[in-house]
Amino acid sequence: MSFTRELHSYTRPRLTALGAIIFMGIIALSAVGIAGAYEGPLQAATQGAAPAQEGGGPEANLPFLFAVYIITWAAFFAYIFYVSRRQRELQDEIRDLKRVLEERDSRVSE
Repeated sequence: MSFTRELHSYTRPRLTALGAIIFMGIIALSAVGIAGAYEGPLQAATQGAAPAQEGGGPEANLPFLFAVYIITWAAFFAYIFYVSRRQRELQDEIRDLKRVLEERDSRVSE
């Protein structure tokens, strides 16, 4: 049983979770770019009907809402992945400690 393994066990899940969050952020930002470039019938119909408002209306913020939604879910799944990995490592460590205690008790009783 090696307790130096503990130092290495923290870095891999964190890097994996960070990579997943960065990847989902890039996807969300590209989705914002695609959604922002879309000029569908709703925007074409409203351009001639009334003068444009300063904020662009609530529809102008939908790409950002979508991006935040994706980033939030990515962070949630990365956290769940990290917690499950850490729980598995702790269970392995508990199993190893129980085995060491049983070996020590068997040596003491002899």
